[in-house]
Amino acid sequence: MHRFHVPPSDISSDTIRIRDPERHHLLNVLRLTSGDDVQIFDGGGNSYVARLEDTESLPAIASIHDHQFHPPIPPHITLFQAIPKSDKMDLIVQKTTEIGVDEIVPMTCQRSIPKRGGNAQQKRQDRWVRIAIEASKQCGRPRFPKLLPQRTIGECLEQAKNCDLSLLLWENEVEREIKSVLRDHYDVKSVGLIIGPEGGFSDAEVREAIDNACIPVTFGGNTLRTETAAIVAVAIAVYELRRF
Repeated sequence: MHRFHVPPSDISSDTIRIRDPERHHLLNVLRLTSGDDVQIFDGGGNSYVARLEDTESLPAIASIHDHQFHPPIPPHITLFQAIPKSDKMDLIVQKTTEIGVDEIVPMTCQRSIPKRGGNAQQKRQDRWVRIAIEASKQCGRPRFPKLLPQRTIGECLEQAKNCDLSLLLWENEVEREIKSVLRDHYDVKSVGLIIGPEGGFSDAEVREAIDNACIPVTFGGNTLRTETAAIVAVAIAVYELRRF
């Protein structure tokens, strides 16, 4: 069954209004017509089976035939990701969404390459939100990850204080492996994963993170690229801590 995203504001007790671009996709790409059943996600845990009633109107109208609510599965996983160069952030958003991240915070560090602002930054933010929505639709996630605006590492460390457990993925850590630390904190309700840029964290940033109760951890012997580290870290956290 084809899946579509509709915001809660367009969903009532028995009717769903499907606006463009989703309406265009179902009508002109998938060639769906009145009488076809579709699956609708609102991104906040609600999923619906709905029957298309009027695809020619704008918005298209569908009637709800089944509704399920999917509560969040702890722990809440936040990825604080230093923004890499090129389009690598697109891949990070897509894959960590598929794996199960709950929140993504794009982060700037001392050694971050991109330092765009203003309109360009907003365009990237909008693109990442679209990627997260499309990835959620593709893998059937009823709850979409929250994608926060770009923040500095200092701001991210302040936010990370609210997590029960905050881990700094650091290439110079040699003792604490990420899986061992996670297993020692199997009952936490929230986890922050902090991933640095291509050039790594500066010494000052590492000290600041430790001063803010972050635990430096390692994957093992291999030094991973930032985009690989993000995907692997989220996957390990989901595997070790989620109870499906």
